[in-house]
Amino acid sequence: MSSHDLAALSLYPATPAQVLETRERTWPHWGGSTTLEQYLQHYERMDEMEHARDGRMTTWVLAPRDDPTTLDFMCACETYKRTGLVAYPSPNGPNKVNEAPCYGIASVYTPEAKRRKGYGQHMMRLLHWVISSCDDFVEFPKEWGVPPPKVDGAGGAAFSVLYSAVGEDFYGDAGVQAEGKGGGWEVRTPWSWAWEVRGQMEKAPRRVEESPGWKWVEEGDLDEMWTEDAEFIKNSLEGTPRPDTSYETPSPTAFVSALPDRGVGSFQVVRSLLASGHAVPLKVWGIRKENTGDERWATYATWAANMWSMPTLIVTRLAATRETFPGLLEKIKEAARSAGLEKVEVWNLPRDLDGLAEGEGNEDGKKYERTRGLPMIKWYGRGETRDVEWFFNERFCWC
Repeated sequence: MSSHDLAALSLYPATPAQVLETRERTWPHWGGSTTLEQYLQHYERMDEMEHARDGRMTTWVLAPRDDPTTLDFMCACETYKRTGLVAYPSPNGPNKVNEAPCYGIASVYTPEAKRRKGYGQHMMRLLHWVISSCDDFVEFPKEWGVPPPKVDGAGGAAFSVLYSAVGEDFYGDAGVQAEGKGGGWEVRTPWSWAWEVRGQMEKAPRRVEESPGWKWVEEGDLDEMWTEDAEFIKNSLEGTPRPDTSYETPSPTAFVSALPDRGVGSFQVVRSLLASGHAVPLKVWGIRKENTGDERWATYATWAANMWSMPTLIVTRLAATRETFPGLLEKIKEAARSAGLEKVEVWNLPRDLDGLAEGEGNEDGKKYERTRGLPMIKWYGRGETRDVEWFFNERFCWC
């Protein structure tokens, strides 16, 4: 597509009619076994959740400047405005940690008839300009016309993340500038660990059993747990050392993380229950170890379910030490077996637990690099995305 054609398009928040059109377009591809009516009802329920309310969730459309409300728009996506943390390394004492807006990006979709024309990637390039303050230090490309209109409540992001199902080049080349490749989102640690538990299903209890020293977490207890976890994440970033051989970035200029509270983590549970149209047999959604007096760090995990192919308990957040991880993993497997699920999956275990997951009593664990759901991040502060270290890159902030 020529720059002249691109200049005739811009990015707009969708009208209610455009939102409905977007969902009707995606239903045949993402609706699973649900009917269209069920699919739309599920979206309506998720629209009312805390993570989406009060303007936090926005549907965007790429449309002609002379007809921005048309239902014949080129493509669409969704953004979720969230609270993140940015910590700047300190040579002396704790790192300074600041709350900052960040965005999760989802549901990027171009209908078949409009593909291979450059619309989708141009939409993603323009998206930087409405969710961040990149216009503070970069000039908007003249060949794209004038910048997208400012939208109340949008903007100011320190960083944004997405989870690619189409590899890294499409989003990696969707930068804020018109020329050259790169400059967009960058892949970070797309690793999973998986354990199959279906061979043990015939021995599974019908419900999880209480056991001394552990407490199962039901859906109604999750919000309190997320609040505590957000404080744990903040404290962790305060104490994070500047250089570390485990980092993806040799010498980070900033450490960042999304936070799981304010409805972000709980969204994973509701999406499990609604998205695929399959019944989800889980009755508990997490586990925590009751600390003894000599234990400094908390041990806990939360999870959701993925019922699309092999029924899977997918861990959304995990905290453990080398001493407590084996016991925690056994409780997670127990929850999966009790629900008749066939696999347990964890995203991006802390590196000090990596060896424990694959050996030392857990030889059935398998580590692999995902080709779908690739975590990608774009930094909007001073410096480059490659110089920023993404902490707690786990499933809880997936969207």
